[in-house]
Amino acid sequence: MKELWNPLFEISKSKVFFALNAFFCFLLVNAIVSEMSCKKDLSRSKRFELTSSTRKLASTLDSILYIDAFYSSKVPGEYKARLELTQQILKEIESAGNGKILLRFYDPDTSLEDARKAADSGIEPQILQKTERGSASVKQAYLGVALRLGSKTEVIPIAFFAEQVEYQILSGIRKMSRSGSDSGIGVLKTNSSLGTQAPGPGTGKDTIGIFLHQALETTVGEVPEIDPENEDFPDSVETLLWVGSGSLSETAKYRLDQFLVKGGNLIILGKAMEFRIEGAGNRMGILTGDTEAGAAYRHPHLGDLNSFLEHYGIRIHSNLVLDPDHSLPMGPLVEVEPGILGRASYPLWIVSGKKDGTLAIDSDYTKEQENLLLPWCSSLELIPDRQPNARLTPLVFSGEGAEIRSDQVMLGEKQLSRIPVRPNGGPFVLGAIVEGPLLSYFQKKTLPKDVRRESFLTRSPKDKIPKILVFGTPYLASDILAFPEYAEIFRDTNIPFLLNSIDLMEGDSDLSAARSKQSLILKMDPISIGTENLISILNVFGFPAILSLYAVLRIVRRRRMQPK
Repeated sequence: MKELWNPLFEISKSKVFFALNAFFCFLLVNAIVSEMSCKKDLSRSKRFELTSSTRKLASTLDSILYIDAFYSSKVPGEYKARLELTQQILKEIESAGNGKILLRFYDPDTSLEDARKAADSGIEPQILQKTERGSASVKQAYLGVALRLGSKTEVIPIAFFAEQVEYQILSGIRKMSRSGSDSGIGVLKTNSSLGTQAPGPGTGKDTIGIFLHQALETTVGEVPEIDPENEDFPDSVETLLWVGSGSLSETAKYRLDQFLVKGGNLIILGKAMEFRIEGAGNRMGILTGDTEAGAAYRHPHLGDLNSFLEHYGIRIHSNLVLDPDHSLPMGPLVEVEPGILGRASYPLWIVSGKKDGTLAIDSDYTKEQENLLLPWCSSLELIPDRQPNARLTPLVFSGEGAEIRSDQVMLGEKQLSRIPVRPNGGPFVLGAIVEGPLLSYFQKKTLPKDVRRESFLTRSPKDKIPKILVFGTPYLASDILAFPEYAEIFRDTNIPFLLNSIDLMEGDSDLSAARSKQSLILKMDPISIGTENLISILNVFGFPAILSLYAVLRIVRRRRMQPK
């Protein structure tokens, strides 16, 4: 018997046999792994990994969610790799659903029936451009997804980007699951609040139409404007958004105070400084290098805003914070260092981040957020003793090297460069939240004449937890951030933060992780002198040192092999 196996034993000792076995094992392992979901996103942003939001929302489904993905197979090569990654993410979403999500792929390029289903679902082909050797051509391709939950449907015409598809799917589920037409959100209208008109010719620094109409309303439904001077707050409204500043009459203050005392939520993006920036057309000079014009002054209604807001424990100062160490590079390319081109940082546009400790890591409002952009922001002062039963928490800070400038603040880059930033007490609080039972603003004041005493609440009921979120800038949601240079930051950073804040105030955290996973603002940090010197030394001496070491090892090995 042993003699029969001897030829095989001899073959197994061959190097060729070993190499062939290794090659076939490699193919087998690749074939097995290709059928498994085993990718890992090692980047800091984790954009291509599913978040906990998918499992949270899947666990709430009361019926099967059908995801019909219509993707063309005949797409230009430069699109194929990204499309395959998107399809892989969809498979992971199905797997995370634990049987509650059913994914079905259709290829309209190879099946007329699939093309008909796509048309019936409301998905139209998109135009893709193919470029090769200096020539360009276009092709129509299907890149959409249709969702069905019970009797409700939602269409995503373009579900192409892998880093966005998870949130697109979850947002569609949220829309289908929403009951009723009331959004539960209102925008406070005052004499100095930012404009809410739809995006158009009037869009600019002092409007929020893009956030309101293209982000918020597409997520939650219609968001009405409410004027507290002329109307009470509807019972259906749970959260108010006040962007800007303004003076309130005693009646309006009473209505807003009672809304809060009864458990309502308020987001204030306060405007402490007023300014205009001159530039050509709808472009603003400060953002295009035409930077001599522009100065900021105390807003005339800041005192009215603070007289009301201070009662709840927060004051907005009439200043602007400059933080060159945590600011956004912008404007034209310039020589930032000898021989190095880059964009100069604009210290009045602050980028707070989790990595550098300027975003609170222990708050639900910021723990999922990597970065937040705060243009032209004023500092806040926290006054804890005004509301002894509520918790006052700072959320966003400047860096220690920041400076606050008050009164008249010049805004132009050239003007700022003439006066070096001198730290004067940072870090400064830029955003904070009050949570808990509140004492009424009118507890020790005379009520307005038209108010009935028996309907007045002096403090919040024990089962109500009002929340007031305050930032020292209204430009967190400004249409200025929709300019092409900043649109991606606005879409991936500030808008998700505001949507998450609204959800969290209403007790919903299902989409927080999915919205925030793209909130990282990647900046090229300067290299220290020591690191530069080390790299230079390695470049000059590193490769020769490796060759020398290799030569020495070879010589030592040869000498050992020589017969003695």
